[in-house]
Amino acid sequence: MWNDLRFVLRTLWRSPMFTTVAVLSLALGIGANTSIFSLLDQVMFRSLPVRDPSGLVVFHREYMPPGMATADNHETVFSYPLYEDVRDRATMLDGVIARAGAGVNLFYSGHTERVAAQLVSGNFFGVLGVQAARGRVFTPEDEGAPGSNPVVVLSYGTWQTRFGGSDSILNRKVNVNGQPMVVLGVAQPGFHGVLAGEPPEIYVPLNMMPQVTPRLDRFLLDRRVRWLNIFARLKPGMSPRRAEAAIDTVYHPIIEQELAQLGRPRNERERGRYLAQRLQLLDAAQGINPMRTQWQTPLLALMGMVGLVLLIACANLAGLLAARAAARQKEIAIRLALGAGRWPIIRQLLLEGGVLSIAGGLLGLLVAFWTTRGLLWLVEDDGWLSYSIDLRLLGFAMALSLATGVAFGLIPALQAARPDLAPVLKGMAASVAAARGQARLRRVLVVAQIALSLLLLVGAGLFTRSLYNLLRVNLGFRAENLLTFDLDPSASGYNTPRGLALYRELRERLATLPEVRAVAAASSGPFTGGNSGGGVKVEGYQPKEDEEADASWQTASPDYFRAMGIRLLDGRDFSERDDAAAPKVAIVNDVFARYYFGKQNPLGRHLGVRSAELNCEIVGVVAANKHGNPREAASRYYYFPYAQDERIERLTFYVRTGREGSQIGPQIRRLVQQLDANLPVTNMKSMQMRIEQSVFAERLIALLAAAFGALATLLAAIGLYGVIAYTVARRTSEIGVRIALGASRGGVLWLVLKEAGLLALAGIAVGVPAALAFSRLVKSQLFDISAADPITFAAAGLLLAAIALLAGYIPGRRAARIDPLIALRYE
Repeated sequence: MWNDLRFVLRTLWRSPMFTTVAVLSLALGIGANTSIFSLLDQVMFRSLPVRDPSGLVVFHREYMPPGMATADNHETVFSYPLYEDVRDRATMLDGVIARAGAGVNLFYSGHTERVAAQLVSGNFFGVLGVQAARGRVFTPEDEGAPGSNPVVVLSYGTWQTRFGGSDSILNRKVNVNGQPMVVLGVAQPGFHGVLAGEPPEIYVPLNMMPQVTPRLDRFLLDRRVRWLNIFARLKPGMSPRRAEAAIDTVYHPIIEQELAQLGRPRNERERGRYLAQRLQLLDAAQGINPMRTQWQTPLLALMGMVGLVLLIACANLAGLLAARAAARQKEIAIRLALGAGRWPIIRQLLLEGGVLSIAGGLLGLLVAFWTTRGLLWLVEDDGWLSYSIDLRLLGFAMALSLATGVAFGLIPALQAARPDLAPVLKGMAASVAAARGQARLRRVLVVAQIALSLLLLVGAGLFTRSLYNLLRVNLGFRAENLLTFDLDPSASGYNTPRGLALYRELRERLATLPEVRAVAAASSGPFTGGNSGGGVKVEGYQPKEDEEADASWQTASPDYFRAMGIRLLDGRDFSERDDAAAPKVAIVNDVFARYYFGKQNPLGRHLGVRSAELNCEIVGVVAANKHGNPREAASRYYYFPYAQDERIERLTFYVRTGREGSQIGPQIRRLVQQLDANLPVTNMKSMQMRIEQSVFAERLIALLAAAFGALATLLAAIGLYGVIAYTVARRTSEIGVRIALGASRGGVLWLVLKEAGLLALAGIAVGVPAALAFSRLVKSQLFDISAADPITFAAAGLLLAAIALLAGYIPGRRAARIDPLIALRYE
């Protein structure tokens, strides 16, 4: 084996062009597969870096009780009083913990920054088994009476980037939303919380919520507000199903008590549904992973596409190995004639494929590193995903490399080890090399490459056109020339009167900037990542027995609809007179008006804002607009003035300028700093950028599909060119005879182009059914385009046909220029 390896390395070294093309083809295929596998592994399969992650479960219920949920995934959020009840009574579980996310202002070293915080129970780190890298983490003693423990734990990444990895920060105070808090320690490296895609920068005890977020202090007492994710650790040997059955005995008395505190339900059926709810314990080895739902289908589609790219690269390798083996027919025949066995020859040829594939795999790891790093830059990952190469990734790449070398080197090796000895030893190598079996193998490989390339090109076309349709959809407002940023004075200690005064002064000052055409502000505005909603009572509307009358809502400033370019259909806009002292007013969108009022005029009717009291008069109707994703249908929405809100909230400001790309961002920051130097401006970006980020998954798929399609087409063109060029070289004598007997140069060129065209047509014919099947699989990812779009299929087929003819034209033109005298002496 060692002698065979030395021989293979020498022969590859003497064929640098062959070796380079083979290794690069495999490196691109293996690297792309390894990169997508890395993301797939992290998003779908990798467990939390905690003690025994398989023993973790998360609380879940299908029933949505009345009240307010602060998360889109309402099934996994619960109230704080319910968490306390379960924690204290569920002795069948080995610890119950809770967490909730919050954005806070962190003040240190003379400046303020907006950071992601995680409010956690005192036993959070202990139950998970997360250790401290420095200092200590929270213990159950740190969860006492509200406001009793002003302490924080830093994430490892925050400690490194914001505090330089210095131990001097331990036991020092930092300000969190204006509240001095002592830094207890630093969490272990690699731990990014239990909610995938949302890594916290600091951890704060749950009992500090009234001090950290004063406007939400009622959340600790109100059973109608669901905002906590609850996790638990199973006791050794207990399955989730057994634990569910055991916890029912605890949970049912809790909800009976809870129902009595929440008040009389609307009807007996609603009461029965409330009491029939069950608590489910779902596997939480990965924590709560919304990224899995969001990315599962796109990543699987991309994994399939890069797998096809690797197949094309492998087909190229098989074709190259077959051609190389054919060129060595005489050498192999002599060795067999001298008594060499077939197995040593097959082993040597397989070893050659293995060396090439391992070299391609090692280079592919470098390609995977660069590719994954680029992908994370594209998706603007904030540290939850990693582009490092670990043992799992290394094992995947090497296994893929070895499988590639064996699978696609075996057939050429078997064919090469069975030559017809007599013709070869008589010097008829050319005729043997062009034998029907070997020629058929190379043609089959080329047809397969073209078919796979067609599939990838169709996928790229469908995803690209789908993205184009998404970006051109009517959103219900004008996104161009609109700059946005967030401001949250409540996190800096502002009460409601001071905050409202700040908002009003800031709007007035922004309006004086030379390039500004309109200024407005709103909570939960379009594409801000937030959404508030819940039950609503509407004058004159009687809900059906099983209906939950609800709608989404947001507060807004005067001039909001004009600044956003949302059409006012009836009534009036908000004005400065709509303040806390004025009668409460609201504006509804046309979807809300049609649902609750039908063809009746909604103006002058009343609704209950955040309550059942009909105290808010409808004064206007506006056109509906999309809020979170261009795919979504416009939903029922109502608006009320932020000056009439009971508490000050974070608002998103919308500044419309006179031209695209206006550079007024620095001016806005300076203006805010003049008002309050400790008030951070966050998420400053154009509305166009927010919209593009809302479809970043579609953008990424379209970009990668186009890249993979182009790469596959290039590899297929190289494979086709190689087959045609090799065929022309082996038919040199025949072509010389044809020309000597009077064949025209055009006729020879047509002869070669016809062969290339037939191979392309065969590949397209095979690829169309496969592309149709693939398009049906990804149909759910498409928008406003048919999975069997004829334009996309026709464009992909014509492009491949044109590339095939170009790949055949070059060797065909060379064949047409052959000198008959030289050709007849070719052998």
